[in-house]
Amino acid sequence: MAPNRPTAHKFKPTNTEATSPFGFFLLCVYTALVFIRPHEWPIFETELPILRTFLIITFIFYVTTLSPKKWNWQATIMVVMFFFMLLSEMRARRFFSDLTFVTEWVTSDILPFILFLGFLVSLRRQRIILFISLMACVIMVHQAWFQIGDPLGMGWAENAIFRGSGNDAMMQVRYVGIFHDPNDMGMFLVMNIPIAMYFLVNTKSFMIRMLSLGIMAALFVGIYWTGSRGSLVGSLAVIAAYIFVRFGRVKFMILTALSLPIVGVALASFRTIGLEDKSVQDRLTAWYEGIQMVKYRPLFGFGKDRFLEYHSKVAHNSFVTVMSELGAIGYTLWMTFIMLIFVMAYRIAKLPAIEGPKGDALRQEQSLNIYLSIAMIGYCSTAFFISRSYILYFYVFAAFVAASYMRVQKSYPQFDLKITAATVARVAVCSAGSLIVLYLIIRFLLTIR
Repeated sequence: MAPNRPTAHKFKPTNTEATSPFGFFLLCVYTALVFIRPHEWPIFETELPILRTFLIITFIFYVTTLSPKKWNWQATIMVVMFFFMLLSEMRARRFFSDLTFVTEWVTSDILPFILFLGFLVSLRRQRIILFISLMACVIMVHQAWFQIGDPLGMGWAENAIFRGSGNDAMMQVRYVGIFHDPNDMGMFLVMNIPIAMYFLVNTKSFMIRMLSLGIMAALFVGIYWTGSRGSLVGSLAVIAAYIFVRFGRVKFMILTALSLPIVGVALASFRTIGLEDKSVQDRLTAWYEGIQMVKYRPLFGFGKDRFLEYHSKVAHNSFVTVMSELGAIGYTLWMTFIMLIFVMAYRIAKLPAIEGPKGDALRQEQSLNIYLSIAMIGYCSTAFFISRSYILYFYVFAAFVAASYMRVQKSYPQFDLKITAATVARVAVCSAGSLIVLYLIIRFLLTIR
């Protein structure tokens, strides 16, 4: 009698995952190029498209070597927004004559989001990327220190800018590339404060704690040097969120009351903040124009990055920017993307404790999500005063939360963490409602100016 032949399924590998270590290495290089930007330093400056080249190579390795691929509702929303941006261009009667801004949404936001979502399959990998982000901040502040120490504001990578004249002249530090504006640099520093906090509280090493404290101090100094009032508000929001999470509601109220004199001193030593300030008046005027734009084209808006074509100044508000450029539908999609970040972070933070090594891993993921959500609070607070709706590093940080959520969802199937279409629909309704709240806030500010 012939022996039993092995069935086909016995020859299939039991583990179909391929984490692509070299692909992750390429992602680390890409992250360093995006955040540190050495290819734009004067000593290395080149016309070669290094950043775009590494993005393409990393994406090729993502497609060919990483398995399984990761996808979530936020990635779907970003793709839907891409097609909606095309419709917005058609509504503005530009059709497909100039799609530069729309294609930038793919190369600078969608693809990086997908890459970070896919390659961050472990907490160790995520910590490496976060460490690169912190090192980029240290380099930025070091470069800013050179600018502050030079009477002409000259640094080894970029020169500072001066606002005002005479005794009111103020130097504002900046970096290169996407951080060329002090507001961009300030926002990035604000979002990294919680990352430094995360490393501070999640280590037993005295050296790492001291290093984290030193980096946090450098971040606050760098924010002050940028002279960005939006970043100042963002840093205060980050501190408030941390106190609330760390000490609870009662201690939060007490510590907030005790810190008011310190906040007052900080505001007094910063750039003038008041309704009579010309910069504030310009912002309110731009917000008013944004309202008029969304009234004129409520559904599709005027097109991505087209606000300056209809007003002399930028909106100085990321929410108004999306509202006016992409209309009510585009704003709802974008706001849904943001709110899903907090939904995922909240769900992970509220998971019950479990015993054993898996419980330790879960607590680490929960801690990470708490500090990433604080970073997002910093972004949203700062974004209310500057127009950075499509800035790359925001979508990278959003991918951090999404990747962590998918890791927890896979490692702990006993918890129901699936985000259903009904959940997304409820979030979308809340996002649409936030448009009304935004309108009322702006109308109130316009009445008291």
